Parts: sequence; C-alpha cells; structure tokens
Amino acid sequence: MADSYSVLNPMTGKLEWKPQPDEYDHHQDVARSAFGDMLHDEERNHKYHAALCEAIDVVRARGVKVKVLDLGTGSGILAMMAAKRGADVVYACEAFETVALCAEQVIKDNLLGDKIHVIRKMSTTIEVGPGKDMEERANILVTEVFDTELIGEGAIETFTHALKELLEPACVVVPHCATVYAQVVHSPFLRSHHMPSSICMTPALQIQVPHSVQTCAGTSAVHDIQLNQLQESDFVPITEPLPMFRFDFTDAKTMPYEDFTVCPTKATNCGTGHAVLMWWALDMNRSGSIHLTCAPYWVHPSGKSAPWRDHWMQGVYYPPIAVDVDRGQELFLAGCRDRYSMWFSTSLSDCTEAPAVPECLCSLHVALSRSRIGMLNDESRNVKYTAALRKVINPESVCLYIGSLSMLPLMALKLGAKTVYVMESDERMRSVLEEYASVNQINGIQFVSGKHGKEDCAEKANLLLSEPFFITSLLPWHNLQFWFQRFSHSHLLTPDANTIPRTCALYGVAVEFHDLWKINAPVGGTEGFTLHAFDSLIQGSQSISDDPVEPHPLWEYPCTALTDKFRIMYTHLQVKSEESLLFSGSTSFESPGLCNGVVLWTDFGLDGDNVVTAGPTKTIVPGKTITWDRFSRQGVQFFSPGQQNATKLLWELCFDLGAGSMTYDFKFETRDQKA
Repeated sequence: MADSYSVLNPMTGKLEWKPQPDEYDHHQDVARSAFGDMLHDEERNHKYHAALCEAIDVVRARGVKVKVLDLGTGSGILAMMAAKRGADVVYACEAFETVALCAEQVIKDNLLGDKIHVIRKMSTTIEVGPGKDMEERANILVTEVFDTELIGEGAIETFTHALKELLEPACVVVPHCATVYAQVVHSPFLRSHHMPSSICMTPALQIQVPHSVQTCAGTSAVHDIQLNQLQESDFVPITEPLPMFRFDFTDAKTMPYEDFTVCPTKATNCGTGHAVLMWWALDMNRSGSIHLTCAPYWVHPSGKSAPWRDHWMQGVYYPPIAVDVDRGQELFLAGCRDRYSMWFSTSLSDCTEAPAVPECLCSLHVALSRSRIGMLNDESRNVKYTAALRKVINPESVCLYIGSLSMLPLMALKLGAKTVYVMESDERMRSVLEEYASVNQINGIQFVSGKHGKEDCAEKANLLLSEPFFITSLLPWHNLQFWFQRFSHSHLLTPDANTIPRTCALYGVAVEFHDLWKINAPVGGTEGFTLHAFDSLIQGSQSISDDPVEPHPLWEYPCTALTDKFRIMYTHLQVKSEESLLFSGSTSFESPGLCNGVVLWTDFGLDGDNVVTAGPTKTIVPGKTITWDRFSRQGVQFFSPGQQNATKLLWELCFDLGAGSMTYDFKFETRDQKA
C-alpha cells in the first residue's frame, strides 16, 4: 500500500501531499548505495585485485590458513577476488541487508557460494569465536571505505576496530596505507566560491562586501570538485604537493581520532594562497609497488589521461586568511583533522597550536552553497542585471523581489529605486541583506512575508524582480517558482507592473558524455566476474525512486554535442495560463557519436537584450565539447544503452501549470526506422 508524504514542490514553493510507492525510502537508499562509477573504474578494480592476490600469496607462504575479511562488500566483488585466488576462508560483511542479499546472489551466480560467508551486520558488531559470525580472526583485511576526504565514511573507526577485534596481529591489509596531499594555489576562480566580491555597476555605484563577511572563516565543509576540469589559467600553484597525513592501516597508532601537523615549505610562485587543494593516494601493498592515486592531472603520472572517478574526487578548502607570498618565501601549511573531516590554514610563521575548526559567523556561508556564492560573484551576470535594471528603474520605482538571497534589491536601490520589498522569511538571509544595506548606506529595503495580504506593503509594487534563483531549486526550471509566486502575490502588484525577467526558454541538446554516463549504466561484469544481479537491484530501485532528469554541474563533466541546441519551450512571464502546455518537436543529429544523454537548461530573458543562462556560455558546435556555465546545474536524462545510429531525436514536453510539474519523453528515430 502506497503512503503519502508531505514534500516541497520546488516549482511552486508549496508543500504538497504526494503518494509514494511502497518502500520508497528503502529503494532510494538502495539506489544511492550503487556508486556505479566505482565498479566502472578499471584501474581501481585491477589494482585491488592485484594487491589482494599478492596478499593471499604472502600469507600462504607462511604455511598458514588464508582467512580473508571483506568489510563493506557491496556487490561482493572483493570477496570473490579472494575466493577465486584460493583463500581458505572468506567473510564478506555488509550492513545493508538488501545489498547483502544481493551480494549473496552475485556470489552464487559466480559459482562461489560455498566459499564465501556473507555477514549481514555492521563490522563493529561482528562476533568472533566458534559458532559465531567468524569462527576465528582473519589474517587478511580488504576494504574500500573511502570518500573524497578519505576518512569521511568512518575509515578510521573501521580499521582500528578491525585491528583490535577481528584481525590477527600479523595481518595483511589491502590497501596497506594512505597519504593525504595538499597544495596551496592562487585561484580567484576557486576563491569566488567562498568569498563574495564587491559588485561594480558603474565606477560610482558599487555594492561593497561587509567586513563581517570579508573576515569570516566560512564553514569547514570540503568543497568536493573535479579538479581535473580546471583550466591551467584557473590557478597558479603556490607550493608543491605536500604530504600532510599518513595512515598505516596495519597500525592503529597511526590513526588517532584527532591529529594536527604543520608543513613548512617555500613558495614556488608569488601570489595569494586562495585555496588548499587536497587529494589522497593508496599504497595497495607493503612495498608500494601497486599505487593508486586521486591526484589531479598536473600531478598525476598519467597527466590528462588519468582515470576518471566521481566517488573519489579531489577536495578544496579555503583558508580563513588568504596570505600573500613571494616566490621563495617560507610558508607554513597547517592541517587538522578529526575522525571524519579535515581543515587547513596557511600562515607566514610557524603554527604551534591547532587552528580552530572554521565556523561561519556572518550567516552567508551557511545560508548559501559554494556554487551560489560563485554565482553572486559572476561579473557577466551582474553586468546583465545592471543593464536591465537601468532601463526601468526611476525614483518612482517600487519593487517587489521574489527569490533567495540576492544582491538585486541592493542594486535596484543603488540605481535610484524608491523602495524594494523583499519576500524573505529566512532570518539568516535577512540578516545578511540587512548587513549589506547598512555597510553600503542603502535605505529602502523592507521585508515582507507575503502571507498576510497587501497590508505587508505600504504601496503596491510597479516592478517585480527576480534573478530568478531559489535555494530549493534542483533543476534550472525550478526557478520558475518566481512565475508561480508572481500570481500568488498579485495583490502586492499594480495591474501594469513590469517584470524582470520577462521570458523563459527551455533548451536541450543531445550529447555523448565522456564519463558521466558511468554513474547510471549497468556494470555487467569486471575482472572476470558477472554482476548482473547487482545491476538489476540498483536499476530496479532507481526506476522507483529517481526522477528521469537529474541535476549535474556539467562544467565538471565533459560532453560532446551531437546536435545543435533546440528550443523546447518559450513562455512570457507576465501572463499565465491555468491549463497544461504541450510542446513537441525533433532535432537532427549532426555529428557521429554514441548518444547517451540529453541536457536541458533554461535561459531567462531579463529584457529584449540581456539573457541569463544556466546552459552553455559559448555557441554549441556539433562534434565539439560544450562549454557550460560554471555556477549552474543542468538537467540530464541518460540513455542506457546509448544510441549510435540515430538520425533524429524526437521530444515531447507536458508542463502542468496546475500541478507545477513537467514530464518529458525522448525517442530516437534511426536510419532503419526512416527507411
């Protein structure tokens, strides 16, 4: 029986009761447990396999029984590697029961059911002894419990508990050890995701950043990002890569719950230490001959041919103080960590005490995402907003702003508007905007809730403003919430109120993703093992819990255009129909390739001249890699399997204005069908 849940409709901004399929939350958990890109990672699979085979040979050479423990077995792939190599006993631990049952099926499919014992428990609850979960302690541990920060999934506790309770003293662990590296870089682009800059509308009109924001340490959360998509012009290395933390997974003493280290170094270039880049590397065996690294391309031994990974990405940290250095000057990089996370700081003098965990005191860093802060700093956007506002703002302008925290209300007042009513109920965002207004000596901002009728406003607004941007938006067209709210709050507007933006267009393009397709594609098999049962489990849960179109920041995930861009929908935002809008059409493939996805985005027309896009920032050329806006997420529908010989992509869109929802359908026309 289906249950009903209260969910926020990101397009209308309203809570709605919606029926959900049976065990919806369970299927969502299963779908998220896939990490399909990891099983597609051939280097990872091969090096785990090689190191595990070596470990089994080492223990067998001792003349003792080979007993392997695989913690977090998932698909069962590592346990099967051990069994196939001839381990005498293999235990595979998996706490998520549905995945554990699937692992048992995968193991049976590979004819290894009599060689592997699956334990459906958390590793910290495993009991060892005759008749218990494990008859005796293991002498080999193999596990993959790593994330972007290496330790964020509880690796320290997993290894230390296993060493104490589940393993023999002379055990072999795969991987053997890990090293965390950090590199200080000069990068205004990366820093723009952390610290707002002033907005220059004209030489005489600027929005300055409050001192409380400029000096705020921000949050300690890692900014995980595909550093391999940075251009060489995006950064200048200030230091060489520095080893900051080392973990020997056979020695619990190297894995304390807290640690602090300072690494003195010489600056290799002059500049400002805007950011600290972090990645880690694994020595899969004791000798270090089997090495697996997440280093970015300028450090990786394979350069720009480095294997693609999404579960293991690099991280960016923003030092509370970005110090200026000259080439050759001494610089101190301090690294701190607890059991699950890390943080870094830089200074020109030695640091004897561990820096405190960065904490946001200005509210901006906790109210906004990294990409949203970057968007506020996007000069090209601000130029367009300024140009559109200058056309309509005058001393009689009374504005109503709808959307999440934005500089648009301040810009309108700087340009001479009489009053700007801001519809904002979040106290953090209100406080940030009030601080900005105070520092810039801007008067005329009034906050309204929009819930109590026209008494919220002393006079009706004759100009409705929005970027549009809402923190609840997942997909670009969710920002049409502005359109829905416009008519919900029409009592606050004059009948002839102007609107910025005026139009919205939804565009698409058929593409061949270079690597992103792996997160949604079945694995089939790897290293000689079939994983069809695991594929079926994940794909079945994804079909129940996941929307067909997913948000992704595509500047991090390259794709090649196979068609020109095509317009799916175009609408004026000063009028609204209560009926559903139906759109359909087709586009021809103009470049050969495997079409494994279609990308969707919105363009909001502020006026007749200025358009703000969540899509490409350069003209799309079929056969070429697309350049995407670096502060927006685009909508992606994957096609699995992809289509190689299509001549046309046919599409249909139904925009249900009553429900505030869109449904999409894409089909291929092939040469055979055309014939």
